[in-house]
Amino acid sequence: MTTVSVVIPTYKRADILPHMFTALQRQSYRDFNVVVVVKPSGDGTEQIIKQASSHLKVKAVIQTNGYIVDAYLLGAKNSNGDIVAFLDDDALPAANWLEETVKLLKNTGATAITGDSFPVLLNGSNMCIIKETEIPSVLSHYEFALFGRPLKGLEEYKNCIANSGQVYERGNNAYWRKRGAAKALPRGPTMAFLGKILRETSFSADWILGCAWEMVLGWHLWKRGHLMLYSPKLQVFHIVHGRTSSRDFLSPRTDLLWAVEAELLFYILYGEEPQLSVISKAASDLARIVHSLKYMRLNPKYYLRKIEGIMLANVIGAKWLIYKAIGASYSPVVDLKKLRAK
Repeated sequence: MTTVSVVIPTYKRADILPHMFTALQRQSYRDFNVVVVVKPSGDGTEQIIKQASSHLKVKAVIQTNGYIVDAYLLGAKNSNGDIVAFLDDDALPAANWLEETVKLLKNTGATAITGDSFPVLLNGSNMCIIKETEIPSVLSHYEFALFGRPLKGLEEYKNCIANSGQVYERGNNAYWRKRGAAKALPRGPTMAFLGKILRETSFSADWILGCAWEMVLGWHLWKRGHLMLYSPKLQVFHIVHGRTSSRDFLSPRTDLLWAVEAELLFYILYGEEPQLSVISKAASDLARIVHSLKYMRLNPKYYLRKIEGIMLANVIGAKWLIYKAIGASYSPVVDLKKLRAK
């Protein structure tokens, strides 16, 4: 029998966790345990986990330092399942979530899978699914020329990394759930991996909010020749509540930090991924700054943060490259923490 470890990092989610544990109790696949990585907040999360342990195999791991990516990696380290399934602490899995997870990983030969996510509003124990407009893939050769081309080998992926360091998402969930399985880098509120391979994969957790960290994990697996898939059969219901997966309330400062981290993907992979291009990065930055200036009057705060994110990330990234060049130790988290504190 294939065993599964469900890893759930959590912080200040005492209002949602009981619903999540109820959803886990309803799983049609039963050979699983749960690893909850708790960053203490004083909201009673630990008591809720204790109560859930009477119905589920639950282990709490206390996170004493680091941020969201550190929490996922800590959970993986403390897992023992043949499969490790990551689940956001505000996502409620469908009853066949684990059954489909095991089936997909066993039958497709994939190392990692990611699935569909339905936005929902929670009213007591009732869920109301928010209707989504289907958004197809619209990226053209013109846009690729401006913002960078997908790394060779990722051209047909549902999502991919460009040689400019930009992340492309080809269409939304409403579009892809009608089209079946597709190659995809892991991303979103539900992901699953072969446990042994995940636990053997290591990289530095150079994030606070964790923007695009899954793409870096996927890149490591892709470079080693592993197959990764998206399947609409793997379903969770993602609760809309105004908070981000980065453990904070939405705010202009959080938005700016998210924008900076998104831009740092180029610098995280630079030097390891030979296809990354400084010229493509510069062209992408220029095109997006010009675009922001053009539409500034429509939403000044949004477009100013976008430009500021590009500029600040390049300053931090340049500093990072200099430190790498001279063999000195540096993590962008140092400067990201300063930015967050302002």
